[in-house]
Amino acid sequence: MHQAGAVFFVNSQTADLVMGKYPPAWREKTYIMPHGFDARVLPEGSPSAGPRQRLRMVYTGRFYQGRRTPEGLLQALQILQNTRNLAEQLEVRLIGPFASAYQALAQDLGLGRVVICREEVPFLESVKEAAAADVLLVIDAPSDGPNLFLPSKLVDYLAFRKPILGLTPKEGASADLLRRLGCPVAAPDDPEGIAQAVAQLLDLWQAGQLGVSPGFDTAARQYDIRETTRLLDRVLEELIHRPTKQIS
Repeated sequence: MHQAGAVFFVNSQTADLVMGKYPPAWREKTYIMPHGFDARVLPEGSPSAGPRQRLRMVYTGRFYQGRRTPEGLLQALQILQNTRNLAEQLEVRLIGPFASAYQALAQDLGLGRVVICREEVPFLESVKEAAAADVLLVIDAPSDGPNLFLPSKLVDYLAFRKPILGLTPKEGASADLLRRLGCPVAAPDDPEGIAQAVAQLLDLWQAGQLGVSPGFDTAARQYDIRETTRLLDRVLEELIHRPTKQIS
């Protein structure tokens, strides 16, 4: 760290945590280089969300038993079942490694006609699944304090320009970005809060008003791979022309 000319982090929360144990002067050589998405890699002819009878929510990613799980979401959907006929209003597709392990729980909660769990699929198929969604899902692990992690999956979703429901700690890197995007956030271990967020999305969809916020594109732009590449180029140019000096 002492010898580095530049130290990169994907978000300021991680930078603050790591650099807090080093001399303050070293903070001057840290840069925030966020994950980037490239909408140009999306295959032409990818399906898009079209008219359908049910709102479709899609999650593509990995689950970790006991940490990052869809259990809070499934409990929230069970709550909603008490006031809405979800089987006629909502389809939730959970796709990725270990997802199928939660199909039995969905069945036990009476959500067999609402929730579909699939194991990992090829990349292009996961792109098609996301492109055909009405709402994309981010599911993080609960946290006792601010969440330091900004999953690349959340940034990947920006390429689709769709509403995103973030089940993530209310304080942290993911929540900060989601709020800038104008997307709803609920703690992953708060079924009541998740149920409220899903209900609001269903109401917007049924009213024909579901879409991204006016500030979505502005917030997403800084994560465009062309913007992150320009940032990297500026930093490298700065390092090349910076006078050599020791920071102690």
